[in-house]
Amino acid sequence: MLTYRTLGREDSRSMGEKLGGLMQETDVSDAKQRVLDTAEMLFMQRGYNAITLRDIAAELGIRQASLYYHFPRGKEQLYVEVAQRAFERHRQGMVHALAEAGPDFARQLQAVADWFGSQPEMNLGSMMHSDMPALSEEQARYLGQVAYDCLFEPLHNAFIAAHERGEIRYINPNVLTGSFLAILDGMSYSTRSMDRPSREEMIADVISVLLDGLRIHPAAAERCSTEADSAHASSGAALDATTK
Repeated sequence: MLTYRTLGREDSRSMGEKLGGLMQETDVSDAKQRVLDTAEMLFMQRGYNAITLRDIAAELGIRQASLYYHFPRGKEQLYVEVAQRAFERHRQGMVHALAEAGPDFARQLQAVADWFGSQPEMNLGSMMHSDMPALSEEQARYLGQVAYDCLFEPLHNAFIAAHERGEIRYINPNVLTGSFLAILDGMSYSTRSMDRPSREEMIADVISVLLDGLRIHPAAAERCSTEADSAHASSGAALDATTK
């Protein structure tokens, strides 16, 4: 069966490592790079199904036929290269962020969140649930594996390492990794809402809830109760003053 996978997979090496090595060795022409950049912007903004090669060519100001020089098998081939390039970029960014943060899990989570915040929106949920199902079964399965190795694996390993260092209790790392990535992916939608907190505030709250939980410990509960009573007393006094 013919395949147009740009990158292969060996059982002895993770997809992320394989992608990184091959992408560094491959000389991507400026023209192809421009096509990939433009296609990524359009695919991420509007989704695979809503974008045609004609749209991409129009955005680039070239003839549609010119796209087949770099992507002879059409839109699906282009999308696969766009997606795997984006996944590999995030893998490298996360690995670097985790290493720079050092062995402090709160700082590691903050570093990963900062990395995602510094990048164009990827809309991972839409990619997984709308875009990939529109691909051929083989390419969808392939990209799913690339996504796991590039996006899931670095953070998954960080959760495991944090548990082994005694920083967090054991919770299934698959659940933790998937939840954190979903929150980061969905945060772009939250930041568009009215009266929204800043992304930095949301990240701080998410990490606090993830590491400390929502339940208030006894000492903290007593302090919160005292603060609430004080606030209630102050508001009551202010109300009395306005009615006199």
